[in-house]
Amino acid sequence: MTPRLLLPLVTLSLLFACGTNAPEQVASEVGVDRVVKEVIISSGTPVTMADLSIEGMGCEMMCGGSIKKALAALGVEGTEIKMNEAEGPDHAIVTYDDKKITDAQMIEAVQKLHDGQYKVVAVSITKEVIGKSASKGQDKTAEVDGEVSVLSPREVVLPSILMLLSRILRN
Repeated sequence: MTPRLLLPLVTLSLLFACGTNAPEQVASEVGVDRVVKEVIISSGTPVTMADLSIEGMGCEMMCGGSIKKALAALGVEGTEIKMNEAEGPDHAIVTYDDKKITDAQMIEAVQKLHDGQYKVVAVSITKEVIGKSASKGQDKTAEVDGEVSVLSPREVVLPSILMLLSRILRN
């Protein structure tokens, strides 16, 4: 392999070596793991949904009802409780207007119930945004139920620099 070809390959591999395949996670103001995803839609009204992972719930009727009532008092558009039959936390799927309510407010409202009986351990937020369809010359992504799948650069799996260098040196 010629040195002129090796230098650009090494440079490119250095640029992409720090890539990761995990979505961005940040701790919210209340100390809960938080993941935010954006989904581009081509038509309709965009909505924001939060999946709250909640520990301490015993039943869907009483516990779920208390959580629904507390979130409704904040002004959420809808709440669906999903009990996890296997081990792990239960979930509250909340549809809300993120201009009026924050996920931190929802977490705080849930955790204040019944002297702190419920603990929100994680929140996954999905924000729909209206986007334009791909223009001529751009790659088009597949539409599923009116939603377009979007990968951010953080979600693309990139090879490590050591793997690239070992492949180059083997040739």
